Amino acid sequence: MENKVTDRFIEGNVLGELRVVQRTLETAEKTVEALRETKWALVKELKDAGHDFRATSEGMDVILSSSPSFNWN
Repeated sequence: MENKVTDRFIEGNVLGELRVVQRTLETAEKTVEALRETKWALVKELKDAGHDFRATSEGMDVILSSSPSFNWN
């Protein structure tokens, strides 16, 4: 097992692999953030239209996934 890690490091694969993983994570984090922004814009729109999120199971999923600072009043 130790030789496998050493061989990867010597060949430069570890640093290259780390770069790829970091770039992939950055892309995924940007995508997740954009989706969260869209989600909360839709929640606000529905709430402003009178939707009661506490009355449906889908709404409860939204409530449970909200940040503690989100104001449901």
